[in-house]
Amino acid sequence: MIRYFLKTLLAHFREGRGLYLLSAFGVALGVASVLCIQIINRNALGAFEGGVQAVSGEADFSVLGRTPALPESLYVEVLAEPGVAAAWPIYRVDVAVTGRVDFYLEVLGVDLFAPAPLPWEGEGWDASGALGRPGWVAVTPSLAREMGWSIGDSVEVSSGSRRAWLVVGALVDFQRVSPLASRKLAVMDIAQAQGLLGRRGEIHQVDVKAAEGVATGDLIGRLRARLGPSVQLVTPEQRRQQAERLLSAFRLNLTALSLISLFVGVFLIHSSTQAALVRRRAEFGLLRSTGATRGQVFGLIVGEVVLLAVLGVGMGLPLGYWAATARVRAVSATLTNLYQLDQIESLRVPPEVYGLAGLIGIGGAIAGAVFPALDVSRRDTRSLLAAFTLHERVGGMALRLFLAGWGLVGAAGLWFWGFGQGYRPGGFVLGLAVLLGVPLVTPFIVQQVCGRAPARGFGLGYSFRTLSARLQTTSFAVAALAVAVSMLIGITLMIGSFRRTVEVWVGATAQADVYITTDSWSRAGAEATLDTSLASAIAAHPGVRAVDRLRQFFAYTGERRIVLGGVEMGLPDGEARFPLLAGDRGEALRQVREEGAALISEPLARKAGLGVGDWLPVYGPGGEMRLRVAGVYYDYTTEGGAAAMDLRAMNERFGPGAIHNLALYLKPGYDPEEVVDQLKARFAAYPLQIRSNRTLRERIFAIFDQTFAVTQVLQGMSLLVAVSGITLTLLAQARERVSELALYRALGTQRWQIFRVFVGEGLSVGVLGLGLGLAGGVALAMILIFAINRAYFGWTIQVHWPWGAVAQQAATILAAAVLASLYPALRASQTPARELSRDDI
Repeated sequence: MIRYFLKTLLAHFREGRGLYLLSAFGVALGVASVLCIQIINRNALGAFEGGVQAVSGEADFSVLGRTPALPESLYVEVLAEPGVAAAWPIYRVDVAVTGRVDFYLEVLGVDLFAPAPLPWEGEGWDASGALGRPGWVAVTPSLAREMGWSIGDSVEVSSGSRRAWLVVGALVDFQRVSPLASRKLAVMDIAQAQGLLGRRGEIHQVDVKAAEGVATGDLIGRLRARLGPSVQLVTPEQRRQQAERLLSAFRLNLTALSLISLFVGVFLIHSSTQAALVRRRAEFGLLRSTGATRGQVFGLIVGEVVLLAVLGVGMGLPLGYWAATARVRAVSATLTNLYQLDQIESLRVPPEVYGLAGLIGIGGAIAGAVFPALDVSRRDTRSLLAAFTLHERVGGMALRLFLAGWGLVGAAGLWFWGFGQGYRPGGFVLGLAVLLGVPLVTPFIVQQVCGRAPARGFGLGYSFRTLSARLQTTSFAVAALAVAVSMLIGITLMIGSFRRTVEVWVGATAQADVYITTDSWSRAGAEATLDTSLASAIAAHPGVRAVDRLRQFFAYTGERRIVLGGVEMGLPDGEARFPLLAGDRGEALRQVREEGAALISEPLARKAGLGVGDWLPVYGPGGEMRLRVAGVYYDYTTEGGAAAMDLRAMNERFGPGAIHNLALYLKPGYDPEEVVDQLKARFAAYPLQIRSNRTLRERIFAIFDQTFAVTQVLQGMSLLVAVSGITLTLLAQARERVSELALYRALGTQRWQIFRVFVGEGLSVGVLGLGLGLAGGVALAMILIFAINRAYFGWTIQVHWPWGAVAQQAATILAAAVLASLYPALRASQTPARELSRDDI
């Protein structure tokens, strides 16, 4: 049987070249989608790990603050602890490079004489220059080559509202330590970093090396007791786990979307296998009659599918890497916008990722071929020689499959209603039930809808009618398209609803006329402060009626990192900035202004289980403090959670600090765009971003669209797989119906009439797949909005129906279905009347 398999393989490929190539293409797209997301997911986490390894690779653990910064005196406390062999402080600040949009240097202020060796390039660094020359900095060789910098060149940067000049004094190759480390890492003396770019007397991190023979866990315990609860002591592995938890929802959702493309590909393989079996039924009947066993026939079929899958994997791996490369910029923007993590500088793909994607592709192909292979291998010789029996079985099972599909969805819904809402992945279980239910109900719907279509001549009615006569192949094409359309429509409805919700939210919260921040704010965060005198000068503009000042930094509640903001809560009509989900508006704002209470965001309330009247524990300079929760407000800026309090109360509890942003409310008669131009001209010497309300909104939605850009690749891949299924199915129909088509030609049917019938069948598959997909997509959108989103992100999304986008997608799907049917229709129309005499049909 092996010799027979090898000898006939090439002949079968030549005879069914189109079917095989389409099947391999389906596998390739499924593998590509899985590989693309796995590469992005791994490198999203790898970018953070690479930075930790490059900076703290020599340390056993790090001391980090639960507050924006640590006092320098803490470093002395660490050194004084018995068992500490070495420790070195780090001051971190991101600075914007002048003249480059959204380009930052991640400056590390370090003790250049610390025992932790740095990966110097060339001759290393000169002590007199590093300590005596203002702005001395070492940059990576890759960045120096990219920017055209040489030793001695000066670079203008900004930190908050301050400008500074850095001088390239040496090269330090962090990517030699960790290939995934950012090329934008730079090193300078810690005292210079504090004085030139940050604040003196503060540090952000202390890396610690335990003495030989000292257990790291014991040393951490003693230091934790000595330093108090306002710090956290974490090993590199624990820091990686923290980042992994932070990205868990983001990575899980992308993985789930990528697997849908593979799921659709399984249907394509099933259709391809079934088409090949229909075409080769006489061959299998002959093999069985000459003594071939069921196992040998099964092995012959599956063996061909495995080779087909290997071909598809070979095409899919480079395609997946290309897709990841094409979308890495959009994903990097999401990492920085939503999670404040490092950008993905380069893609590193370990061999096991390629191996995993390949195994998934081959496994999916085998899964798609198993049932038709079992079906054929178990049939007797007589049934293999009669084509109609292969379609008879699906027709007889259509009603049972329909009831099973609804039973599956109903059971999943009842489970979710009764028990699954407390189970975080419960929404994915419900979504999977919908995606499985759609193909199960498809044969019955195709049978009932198409079987009742009036057929008068070779028109669209006849095309509809022919689908019900060959359920074994057509129902799978419809099901594959329906699953792909379900994902496409479901995500479109979810994103459209989310976007509309954010539009309403921004309209309610963005009340100011002009917003002012610094060039480095989006990356530097708490370090990007505005000079007090500059803020006062801006506020003194004659058109300014009121000023809202924002101070914002990361804080910790337990082990959860949140964004804590202080604003002017006493502004007239300022309560509109915080649309409340829970709590009385007037009483909540009174408690915030007069009692130092806080408003918390919806994601924080859901994830921490907090409500109005509860206490929010937050770490401050003196240890843990508790803030009364006065209200819960809608917020879509971060999934990690946020809290807001009065600026005066923040300064009292966390100590005085500089502000980060300004929002200006203008007097009547002043045009915001004109005021923006005036402020830009007056304060041109400062690295400020001054935007009107309109411009800010445009920026917000540009970031929103960028965040969801990667889903477009997955949607496109899944739909392309499904449309390929239409071509494959119609090619199979053309081969299976050779004698029928030859009879039509013998009776005088014109080629254009047969061509029109097959185009009509492609359109019919598109219409049925679109109809089922719309129903499945609506269900999937509701699951995404009300179950998965709330469980993983904590946002309330109001349902919105983007009819324009849905109509455009529907038209695209139908057009794609027609285009997919053109080649099979051409092949079918060329069937000559003499084919009627063939006795093997």
